[in-house]
Amino acid sequence: MNRAILVILIFLIYPLNIFSQCCASSGNPIGGTVNIGQMDHHVLRIASFFRNSTGDRYMSGDDLYTGEIGILKKAMFNYLGFLGSYGLNNNITIEMETGYFINKTQVFKLNDEKLTGYGISDIVISFKPRIYYSSEKNLEISCALGPNIPLKRKLQVINGVTMPVDIQSSTGSYGLVFQLNAIKENSFRGISFLLVNRIEKYFENKQEYNFGNSYTNSFYFSKHLFFETQQLNGCTIILQMKNQIRSKNMREGVRIDATGNCSFFFTPQVNLAIKKNWNIAALCDIPVYQYFNGIQLANKLSFALSINKDISIIK
Repeated sequence: MNRAILVILIFLIYPLNIFSQCCASSGNPIGGTVNIGQMDHHVLRIASFFRNSTGDRYMSGDDLYTGEIGILKKAMFNYLGFLGSYGLNNNITIEMETGYFINKTQVFKLNDEKLTGYGISDIVISFKPRIYYSSEKNLEISCALGPNIPLKRKLQVINGVTMPVDIQSSTGSYGLVFQLNAIKENSFRGISFLLVNRIEKYFENKQEYNFGNSYTNSFYFSKHLFFETQQLNGCTIILQMKNQIRSKNMREGVRIDATGNCSFFFTPQVNLAIKKNWNIAALCDIPVYQYFNGIQLANKLSFALSINKDISIIK
């Protein structure tokens, strides 16, 4: 527990002590736990978020499964993520994503026995060029491409027990991540429409295990509420519809039947803009439709809290 508290403090305090000068925010939205759009020249964004997720029901296809198969009662995780973005100029942003699993836990039906893994996750370093921008149309299109780099390649062993692949903190796999962003704004009404497409491709790790590719499509509608108090610069309400498709995992070149899924989520979010370029946001992932290959443990509600700050670096 002390380890988790220390990591949380590092992620939340770290942005306060890097640079002394803070100027206006670049205004680029952060949708949930993913940065969207370009950073302004010499603007650094530091963001951290906490996510909790639990799954305690089995599904077969898109139906709830109530049979006796399955040795797990439930699975859960608590994750602390970190995002860093920096505008090399107004058309190119570099970005880094990583995180730390405070816990990844499986609870078994037999005597409520538990297995818990923890540790640092993979890191993604992306190059983000602006493809198109029109101030007249208030339209921006950008993309991102970068490698997924595993920070650990060996399986975690705790008290002499090798943790199952599902609760390893790292995939142990190299991969590629591609993301396409489109932002359409109406500044007068404080309305934005955002479209995000993200593809994650993984290669076989040292254990001859290959995680399935991930395809995520998200549509955001955001409405900024203009008001100003002593501490607040306004509030933004964001409504997100997300579709996520995961292909089947493979072990030693053979596809694993009870892996892979197609899910749709509705994700309402609220973001508070605080003085001195701080933003605090909360969101909840609500499953709308889920389809699973074979019989799998399915997620229920998950929630996330995020905090970010934009820092202008004057040279």
